[in-house]
Amino acid sequence: MLYILCALKCEAAALTGLPGKTVVTGVGGRVSDCIAALDLRPDDQVLNAGVCAGSEKGAGYLINQVISPANGRRFYPDILFESGAKEATLICSSEIVTSVEEGMLYDMESALICESVLKVIPPSNLAIYKVVSDSGSGFPSANEVTQLIRSHADEIRKIALLLAGNTAPVSYEFIPDDLKDKLRLTQYMRNELKDLEHYAVTADRQDEVIRLFARLEEEGRIPVNDKKKAREVLDEIYSCLR
Repeated sequence: MLYILCALKCEAAALTGLPGKTVVTGVGGRVSDCIAALDLRPDDQVLNAGVCAGSEKGAGYLINQVISPANGRRFYPDILFESGAKEATLICSSEIVTSVEEGMLYDMESALICESVLKVIPPSNLAIYKVVSDSGSGFPSANEVTQLIRSHADEIRKIALLLAGNTAPVSYEFIPDDLKDKLRLTQYMRNELKDLEHYAVTADRQDEVIRLFARLEEEGRIPVNDKKKAREVLDEIYSCLR
């Protein structure tokens, strides 16, 4: 089943006739509650379509990375299809953005969507498409938002069809369980390690991660004996992959 998630009714209003089911999630904490009510299955697909802040009003982007400054997590939708759309990184802010950096995109719900749906579906079953509506000022009316999304409806439909047709299974866990056990990670850090595995697979850097773990074992830093050391190991791996 393909679910098309929009934060606002005025976004969803422009996407009639698409395959799957269009759902208005709302914003903030309501997003997680709405997604939980969908009862997602591992073979479902999710497309989040909506507006964002950026420097080039009217431009549309397929998102390849979502950054959440609130908790430092990063999410990587795995784009296995070729749509021809421009790709970009999206920063998810907990507050309304009033100014933007050149080349950066901002919204308020993408990280919540990623965090909720990627507990169930693989990154290859998630796509995010955003249309720039403002640059932090001169916020558009509901009607203007509908018109902006409608101007990209053909592109969004194309992505929806490609996503719905994506049935190739992809494995994103490649770090051996016995090695994970040696890290003594908290549940939060396990989620971070899962994000790291997702990134490594999408970037084809699995071998690099395994070599990093091997070096840390040779240096005697794995196994770890407390949460502080586990945090240091995880941070070093993140640092080496950036």
